[in-house]
Amino acid sequence: MASLSVGELQEMEVDRRGESEESGDDETRTKSINGDVDPSQPTGTSKEESPVDMDTITLEPEEEDVDLVHLLIGKIEGLENLEELTTLKKPFLVHNKVTAISNLDHLTGLEMLELGSNRIMVIENLDALSSSQSLFLGTNETTKLHNLKSLHNLTVLSVQSNWITKIGGLQNLINLKELNLSHNVVKVIEGLENDKKLTTLDDAANRVKKIENISHLTELQEFWMNDIQIDTWSDHDELKNAQSLETVYLELNPLQKDLPYRRKIMLPLPSVRQIDATFIRF
Repeated sequence: MASLSVGELQEMEVDRRGESEESGDDETRTKSINGDVDPSQPTGTSKEESPVDMDTITLEPEEEDVDLVHLLIGKIEGLENLEELTTLKKPFLVHNKVTAISNLDHLTGLEMLELGSNRIMVIENLDALSSSQSLFLGTNETTKLHNLKSLHNLTVLSVQSNWITKIGGLQNLINLKELNLSHNVVKVIEGLENDKKLTTLDDAANRVKKIENISHLTELQEFWMNDIQIDTWSDHDELKNAQSLETVYLELNPLQKDLPYRRKIMLPLPSVRQIDATFIRF
């Protein structure tokens, strides 16, 4: 290997410093909830960052959206002390270290709760959030769908990238329109008997081998079951009652090798306008 001179090494070091200063750290370039961060101050990459103390957070009295993303929060607390937050509707607690859903009983006016990319194992303590319309729990460590019975106004439920083995606990979600269950370990499509208003069902990248138990979902517009183990065309009969079905994802299934793959989807489902990532040309 060729050696470098002292001058070349110094030049490389200058280049590295210039690149670091120019690119910077994304989080130091954005405004935090407590004010502007000074990008000239060292961020200290050698030590683990300390979690934010919720008691130090100050918010506007009429704040509706609260962004608490990437703050290493380990526990939902302190919000109960913010009594002035009578208008809080959409708290974002993404990319933290939350292990349990708690201390939300006073936030009865929430319309949406975003807890994606945390360490939550159990869905719980949501009874007070009956007016909520959207719940996002993707990329956690949840194994079971339960404790959702009070969320009868929920229209969007996203629990992708967890360890859920069975679809259940959705019987009271009669207004549910979008359900994202992708990237779990579900083996059977079931438990959707009362969710007749579903327009989007995403069960991609699970362990399902058959399309079944969805013939009653007549309002479906998007159906995602790519990257699983479907190998028979007869399963498509389950989708025939969905007269408004426009998008179907079935790629990376064994039946994709059965040509003409796209035509065999189109014939029984004439309303479809998109198959996988490609629109249909007429």
